Amino acid sequence: MKISQKLILIFSLMMLLAIAAFYVFTIQILLRSINTFDSSRFSNIGNTIINAVEQEVATMDITAEELLDNISFMSALNQFVFNDSTDRKVANAARNALLQQLYRSPMVDSFYRVSFYNTNGDFITSRFQKDDYVESGTPLAAEVISALPWLSSATSQRQILPLHNDFLSVRRDISVYGIVRPVLYHGKQLGYLEISNEKSVLTDIMSIAADSDIIIQAVFDDGTIFYTNSESIFPYSPEIDKQEMVNYHDAESGVHQRVMYLRSNWLGLNLYLAQDHSFVSAQNTRILLNTGKIALLIMIPTFVAIIIISRAVTQSIRKFHEKVRSLSLDYVLNNSPQAVQALDKTVSSSFNIEIFELEKTFNHMMLRLRESTRNEVALHESALQAQLKALQMQINPHFIYNTLNIISAHSVESENWKIFEICDQFAQLMRYATDSQSESATLVEEINNARNYLLLAKARYEEELEFDINVPDTLHELYIPKLTLQPIIENALTHGYDGHNTKRYLAITGFVHNDRLILEIRDNGTGFSPEVLERLQNRIRDIEAGNGQLLDTGSHIGLTNTCLRLYYYSRGSMRISIHNDNGAVVLLTMPY
Repeated sequence: MKISQKLILIFSLMMLLAIAAFYVFTIQILLRSINTFDSSRFSNIGNTIINAVEQEVATMDITAEELLDNISFMSALNQFVFNDSTDRKVANAARNALLQQLYRSPMVDSFYRVSFYNTNGDFITSRFQKDDYVESGTPLAAEVISALPWLSSATSQRQILPLHNDFLSVRRDISVYGIVRPVLYHGKQLGYLEISNEKSVLTDIMSIAADSDIIIQAVFDDGTIFYTNSESIFPYSPEIDKQEMVNYHDAESGVHQRVMYLRSNWLGLNLYLAQDHSFVSAQNTRILLNTGKIALLIMIPTFVAIIIISRAVTQSIRKFHEKVRSLSLDYVLNNSPQAVQALDKTVSSSFNIEIFELEKTFNHMMLRLRESTRNEVALHESALQAQLKALQMQINPHFIYNTLNIISAHSVESENWKIFEICDQFAQLMRYATDSQSESATLVEEINNARNYLLLAKARYEEELEFDINVPDTLHELYIPKLTLQPIIENALTHGYDGHNTKRYLAITGFVHNDRLILEIRDNGTGFSPEVLERLQNRIRDIEAGNGQLLDTGSHIGLTNTCLRLYYYSRGSMRISIHNDNGAVVLLTMPY
């Protein structure tokens, strides 16, 4: 068995054992955490509900106390109840005085209805409507009020009213809850004060248990249901441990629940929060499945990682061997950045230090080999180009001169002096260019060659070309490389006007500044475009940094090749710079 296969088998067994332990441990932790969380959640919900109900009842009590301790309110209420006058205005005045005192209480508006009533049918309410169900003081009102079930058990203390229909409203679907307490004035019972809120307020209080799976059942000590969100009433035992999650099972009804019991001793209210056991079972099943999915999701990429790591650890030598076999001379000589990056890229793992260091050394040697090979190829190509030029120069220049003499003779016979001048200028250019006895010439010779080239160009452009050469005679005997000015002038005429039909003007100026001879070639063309200017300046900087090895090809080769020749001719002491100034400007700088 291969080492990689052994590693995969060993790591896989270790992974399976770790995943199994993780699964069992996680299930136990999650189930324990879920039970603890549910217990804490039910306890928090129950305490919040009890606190909210107690606060609601306490607010109602405070409102009742504030009204009953109000002497003006109680005096107006006494006058309203014991008004024996048959005068309607007096009765209305007593009623209005009582309403005025009622509305003055800042807390009355906090409730749906604050009402006073007695069994004689007299009542007054903060929510008075013209379509009230009964009319105060009528036999019908006395009958309705006397039938209220809580009046028979009402004592001098406050009594909490469960949800019931608002008997004062014509709309019988209004369900309210609240408190009621007897009203005594100087030892006489005037009636009852009821403070109530709509069912929606109580529902909002209970909505803290927003989960639809939680059953809420609030029961008074006498068995009266205060609130429930279930259609069924469950006979929970009051012996359930408080604030503990217990299992409730009723075999007869088939109910199986988890229940938490909380109590408000002040209100005498028992609160039960329950959850069907089927939901708990479904929740536990989801935990098992989700944990299994997580374990599987961990297992699959871990297994893949084991395979990848095992192969990476054991296959470094094979990958390095494949890399060495794939390298060829053409790939080594490839000038693309991708090829250079591939030669320097390591394929072995850094964990295998010996192989990794060996490959880095190999990469360094390959890059050195690439550089040496490219230099050798460049020298070979230069030699071939020199041989080709030598073969091209084997054509006897005298044949060209004799041909030019024949053309000149015929032009003299026909008195066409223009052709005679052109032939003479071209012959001088040829002699200057084909003279291989020396690589340098005096500045005056170079200027005369440039002038002959410009005269030939003027024969083409005629009045559309003018030039000016201004070089002091004191500089004429200085030596510079041959054919230095002519390629730059040719570049200006070829590229400097970009097809524009404008009058061409070239100026050649020579002067000495800071012991440096400066030759300036300036034209009035369109100048260098930003892209070309940046490319040429970068190329010139490369040459001056010693990175120029081969002659350029493409556009503006006269500039870059002249720069290359000057650099090697003078060992770096002669420089070229270019810029735009109402046209292209080329500066040749050399020691004076």
